[in-house]
Formats: sequence, structure tokens, C-alpha cells
Amino acid sequence: MDSHRPWCIAHRGARDEAPENTLAAFERALAYPVDGIEFDVQMSRDGVLVLFHDRTVQKVSGGNQRVADLTSDELAQFDWGKWFHPDFTGEPLMTLRRALDLLDRFPRMLVEIKSHPSERASGHPYRLTERLIEMIDHPDFSTFHDRIAILSFDPDVLLRAHVRAPHLRYVLNVPDTALSMIRGETNHLWAVDINIDRLAERHVQQAKNKQLRVLTYTCNSLKQVDKARQLGVDGIISDRPGWLIDQIG
Repeated sequence: MDSHRPWCIAHRGARDEAPENTLAAFERALAYPVDGIEFDVQMSRDGVLVLFHDRTVQKVSGGNQRVADLTSDELAQFDWGKWFHPDFTGEPLMTLRRALDLLDRFPRMLVEIKSHPSERASGHPYRLTERLIEMIDHPDFSTFHDRIAILSFDPDVLLRAHVRAPHLRYVLNVPDTALSMIRGETNHLWAVDINIDRLAERHVQQAKNKQLRVLTYTCNSLKQVDKARQLGVDGIISDRPGWLIDQIG
């Protein structure tokens, strides 16, 4: 990796220009020379992996149902773009299956497994993880594995995924309250991802000492980008990928 130019990673697509985690947001991001696109994956009640960040569908439907409690058909009935702007009215639900079909267009794909603490007792995030690994590790996508990284704030999710597919790349999203996790067991990790406002030189050094790459989120201001570059991170995640590329070159 070029130490002078970190990767420019579009956060949930170009979410400053289009509804996040949708095909429209990905198309906007791919219009720029991005180095990767990050997005969030959850699982519907009937086991379909869908792209959405929030635990409930309040943003798109006004209701408070959990994504995990709705079937894929029920989720598909919502308008996934109108909440962002009327120009995106009719934007369909994005699934992981559809995203994987775009792999040949994605420079890199950073797939975040959402693991809500309230759902862990039921095992839902771990079933999601099993299903996700099953899909990504399919022979149809084997030539793209060096473009895919799997992220989560839940270290148990990453450990379970690594047991299933040790050849894939795993990134720990380090919680703000647990930055000391970098000093723990990391042999299964490829990188850590740390909030730019919490990121410090010691965290970068700890990671580098363990041969881990360092990503940081979410850099939407020049001050944040300058800090990330001064600390020598390997990847910068931004809601504004076009703007970020203008800053970095």
C-alpha cells in the first residue's frame, strides 16, 4: 500500500448524494475513483441478507419494526429512497446477493455485519454471519476474495466467521469505549477500524506492531482528513467520497 495515499472508501456508498446502502448510492460512489465501498448487512426474518444500517425501519417507513422481524417481501414493499429525497422515490431494497453481483465493478467491498446487543441472546447475528460467509465463500466469488473485507463491532462475530473461512479478511470496528481491544487477540484480523475522533498515534502504533492495517471513520471534514493522514492510516472512510478524493488526490 502507498503510505502517502490512504484508500478512499465510500461510507454506505456516496451517502451524501444518495440514500445510503442502495444501488443509487453505490452508482454515485463508483462514479469517482474510489478504492472501496463500505456497507451494512442485516438479515430478514426469512433469512435474506439485506443492506441497511438501522435496527428498525423507522427511517424508511415511519414504523418501529425491526429489520429482523420482517420478511424480505415485507421489506421490499418499502420505498428505500424517498426518505432521502423525492428524486429517489421508488429506490428498491438492496440485498447482499445483488451487491455481490456487482463485485466486478467494486475495487473493494467492506461488508459490515450488524450485531445488535439485544439480538445476540437469540443467536440472530451469528446466523446472519453463517449465511453471509456461505454466500461470500461460494466458488463463484473466489476470485474476488482479495477485494472483500468483513467488518463488525462484535468480536465474536468475527471469530466465528474466521473459523468458517480463515482465508477471508476481517476488520474489527473498535468501539469507542474499548480501544484497549487492539492489545488483545488479533491473529485472525486483517485490520482495525477506529473512529477518527478517538484515534490516536498510540492506537496506530499498536496496530502496526501487530501487522494490522488501520482504517478510520467517518471523515467528512478537512480537519479529520488531515488528522488521519498525519497518523498514517491505510484507509479513510467518508460519506463524501468525491470530496475526499479531491482532498487526497
